[in-house]
Amino acid sequence: MDSDWSVTSLDGHEGVALVTVDLRNPSPVDRGVRVRNRLDGPVLPPRRAGVPDPGWDETGFEGIVAADGRRTLGYACPAPVERPPVTVVDEGRADGMESDPAAAAVRDLGDPRPPSDAIPGSTAVDDGRDESGEPTDPNAVDGDPVPPAVESWLAAVEDRIGRGERLTNGSVEATTAALEADDAAAVTVLDAQLSADAAALEAVAERVASLADRVAAVDVPVEALRRLS
Repeated sequence: MDSDWSVTSLDGHEGVALVTVDLRNPSPVDRGVRVRNRLDGPVLPPRRAGVPDPGWDETGFEGIVAADGRRTLGYACPAPVERPPVTVVDEGRADGMESDPAAAAVRDLGDPRPPSDAIPGSTAVDDGRDESGEPTDPNAVDGDPVPPAVESWLAAVEDRIGRGERLTNGSVEATTAALEADDAAAVTVLDAQLSADAAALEAVAERVASLADRVAAVDVPVEALRRLS
């Protein structure tokens, strides 16, 4: 596990440190990581609706960095700046642990829809034909084509972008209201999260473009295979 960190004082608040940790996993498997705060104070983690993001407690963060992936963390701490601000512990292969939604978004995801014969009123499909023996449309897609894991991650990113937009483009009143909901330390953490989101979105966009090009070139010889079966 490779890592870099930075630590600064919050503008106008010398007694509050802002810490950013950049984690990189060059191995081909997901790895668990524990980031322990070394500063003389409790961790003030990133929050959503007042609730700490998953993996955080007052001592630091525990979670997963995806295979060949990267994860950026940020938090505040009511303590003087010291270096190094954190200890990073690689906890090894992350078998059985829940992965990061951003990592899930760039993995090969299976079809999230239940089998058709498990849905009341649906028509089972076998070898491209329905119960009456009529051919079905192999190009038809029922429901929302976005897998739930991807939708969940995109919704979280959209929420953070919306908070950032309100601070960037809002009126004085709107910005003041946003700062009341997210204190100055949380705003700095939000900035670090948005930087990580930007990197993740770029990686996902490249992966999606590559897969789209590949799937467009695929032409499965269904009829020829059916004649051979």
